Amino acid sequence: MPEKIKHFNYLFIGGGMAADQAAAGIRSIDSKGSLGIVSADSDEPYARPALSKKLWVDPEFTEDDTNFHTKEKNNAVLFLKTQVTQIDPTKHLVTTADGIQFSYDKLLLATGSTPQTLAGPDSDLVVALRSKDDYRKIRAFSSAHKHIIVVGNGYIGNEIAAGLVQNDVQVSLVISGERLYDKKFPIYLSKKYQQKYIDAGVKIYSNKRAEKYETQGDQVKVFLNDGTVLKGDGLVLGLGAKIELELAEKAHLKTDKLGVIVDKNLKTSASDIWAAGDIISYSDAILGRQNAGHVNHAVKSGYTAGQNMAGKETSYNHTPYFYSWVFDVSWEALGAVSSSLRMYAERLQHSDGSVIYYFDDNDVLQGVLLWNARINLDHYRNILKKKPHLTDLEKILSLEKVD
Repeated sequence: MPEKIKHFNYLFIGGGMAADQAAAGIRSIDSKGSLGIVSADSDEPYARPALSKKLWVDPEFTEDDTNFHTKEKNNAVLFLKTQVTQIDPTKHLVTTADGIQFSYDKLLLATGSTPQTLAGPDSDLVVALRSKDDYRKIRAFSSAHKHIIVVGNGYIGNEIAAGLVQNDVQVSLVISGERLYDKKFPIYLSKKYQQKYIDAGVKIYSNKRAEKYETQGDQVKVFLNDGTVLKGDGLVLGLGAKIELELAEKAHLKTDKLGVIVDKNLKTSASDIWAAGDIISYSDAILGRQNAGHVNHAVKSGYTAGQNMAGKETSYNHTPYFYSWVFDVSWEALGAVSSSLRMYAERLQHSDGSVIYYFDDNDVLQGVLLWNARINLDHYRNILKKKPHLTDLEKILSLEKVD
């Protein structure tokens, strides 16, 4: 074999949270097999949620605290700033943009997602937050009393706006809906949630869309669809993300509209290739075929894939949850959480907590949202698994119809 080809028993493409846990899964079974991680990121695997949450509100928590130390803990070789351009499943060969080649016995595909952007020039003043390097750029242009424009009504937009304003930064938040999270929450919770931002000093531009931006010196101009022009010292985009399927498709792995199709062991259609995290289309034990772009899914699917790669046959039967916390509000959710569904609220006694139940047109439960409610999520997984009818739950719970 030519010297330029580096061989590993286990090779990962992607260096995120799924990869970190896949390494741990492998090492729980195989302590000796060689392990290589090829990552386009400039940093070792780290806790990505902290980039829009804890790093902004906990002065004792630093960048170093986000590092998983994957390399040291799992005796892995890490290749950073390395972009893979091709996988040859037949030859068990991976090629990078620099012409480096890796061969493998078993491969994990965990390429994650790429954030959506707006039309405009490349600039360090404009960040679609995804990586630790993106976080550093935001820190650089968002010192106290500066004006930062945030666009997006999802996790990133909401969380980074809250984090910035709590660091004495002036924040303008542009959202396409009527209120924050109006596509997920009932009106009473959406209003309560939005009021937290208004009280903190965030200026919200509702029912607006950012169409493009321009930069001039150390300033950014954002052009909205109604003709409004916002000027600020930086721009953060939270416009969602697109899963990275190009490598999988070029390698002729089976995919569908949700991602790379995997079986119950997270194995793809190609021999000796597994996949985990954002990019997989998998069969959830409760919810059916799904994809999930959330940290809990990345962690659990990564670990399961690693164990299977190392020879322990184990099914991925975890139903992941998604969550957020800003100011004094925390929420967690399972299943389909959309305000287009029929919603019923269970108001919790002795607190401002609520549990929202989401039903389809046949009044069958589809999802659950816990708002400031510290209740074991397995309880709600068990409820969802039974696919109860509204009338069944009304027999045991005090439910109120909400819009």
